[in-house]
Amino acid sequence: MTDTRRRVKVYTLNEDRQWDDRGTGHVSSGYVERLKGMSLLVRAESDGSLLLESKISPNTAYQKQQDTLIVWSEAENYDLALSFQEKAGCDEIWEKICQ
Repeated sequence: MTDTRRRVKVYTLNEDRQWDDRGTGHVSSGYVERLKGMSLLVRAESDGSLLLESKISPNTAYQKQQDTLIVWSEAENYDLALSFQEKAGCDEIWEKICQ
């Protein structure tokens, strides 16, 4: 059974300042050895491939917008957004980021 609470769409901001849909998947957080820290992971709904692997950094300005959107910049001119299907999933991941 799939956990719909954490179902998200991953978006990246392109050069024209438009959001590109990178795919739909399920987000989780966990320690990633290679990144040496807690990270957000999004696995594609379709094939389980990794859509996003992003280390949660205290220096990153994460923003929670509306009730189902988390937005941040990973590098200069590289903005990311997670759009959650449900508010509960967004709140849960937001809490993990704040820790």
